[in-house]
Amino acid sequence: MHSHATTRCRGFVASRLMSVGCTVLVLFAPATTVVLPAPVRAQRGPTRPSPAARVDGRTFAPDSFWVRKWIRGGADEEDLFVEPRKLTATDSTLAVLDLGTREIHLLSTVDGTTTRVMKASGSGPGEFKQPILVVRDRDFLGVLDNGTARMTMFTKRGALVWDAPVRNVGITESACVLSGARVLFKGQGRYNALMLIDSSGAVLRVFSLPDTSGDPRDTFSATAALAGPSPGDRCAIAPLFGARWYTTDALGGLATHRYIEPGAEPTVKVDSKLVEGTRKNGILQVVEKSNVDPIARSAHQIGDTLIVAAGATKRDPLRLLDYYLISTGRYLYSRRLPSVLTALSVGTDGTFYAASIDAEVSWVVAFTPSPTPPLPVVKRGPR
Repeated sequence: MHSHATTRCRGFVASRLMSVGCTVLVLFAPATTVVLPAPVRAQRGPTRPSPAARVDGRTFAPDSFWVRKWIRGGADEEDLFVEPRKLTATDSTLAVLDLGTREIHLLSTVDGTTTRVMKASGSGPGEFKQPILVVRDRDFLGVLDNGTARMTMFTKRGALVWDAPVRNVGITESACVLSGARVLFKGQGRYNALMLIDSSGAVLRVFSLPDTSGDPRDTFSATAALAGPSPGDRCAIAPLFGARWYTTDALGGLATHRYIEPGAEPTVKVDSKLVEGTRKNGILQVVEKSNVDPIARSAHQIGDTLIVAAGATKRDPLRLLDYYLISTGRYLYSRRLPSVLTALSVGTDGTFYAASIDAEVSWVVAFTPSPTPPLPVVKRGPR
């Protein structure tokens, strides 16, 4: 059983006490030291429906193996990554956000070599202090910084393109970059949780997820990942809990789709306590705990395909990828991951990039699905 907890510190006024807002989200998963030796099985089960496959409605892609392209970190490079939590890839560059060092490593997607390391340096143009999210445009990389409360877009080599102030950065869960230098953000909860801005920071639209309760405590159960954009500027919204996911357009229109294996709506238990306080101000800690594990862990897109990293599934929990068509919501197929991964991203060419954090070493790996295992390397002696 995997435990999930989130800590919310919210503003409140009671007995002349005013709090300071903050957010901490903790997701626990078992540590793993698997380094994806080639080949590794990418699926388990038939490629066509059968009684065994109908247990959860899934069918599997014909690819049967994961083939590793390259790996960085691990025992050979112990000091390269400390806590690689966020990944995003363009056609040539993989951005790795290391929350342990507040650095962003730009790696070549071809061989994993480091092209640049962007360090937390300040609040000037093109600088950041406390990066919490990396996203991609078709040609650019975006960094959301909690220290300066702004989104900054860089070229694939790390040069500044534009930056914009963003409100409520501390409660932002995910983002989706649209055409015309616009960015859609998902904040906490359901009510007014989606915010669209342009490159100047102007708020173009604020709208809500379906079934808005308006309850300010309804935050953990509405946590969601954004993926996109797909053709037509559609962003996919994959809630971690429940049975449905959504697509949205730039005007706030929402379409509803179902997960292939529906998850349960959580019952959230809320506990709060006063951490410290004086006559004029204080800090209230609010902890929300779910009674069920999330059905989804993250969401990614390539073209018009949404890839959801599944969570609390009937088979292989935390080790399944479910594929959907963003334009229609139709389920396509699934793949089985070789291990439980800390972070995941998919490149424009279909290459997957993953990170794992272990007690002693962390690493980032690139791998692709293959229908057949690679041929063994035969070493020939001198002629």
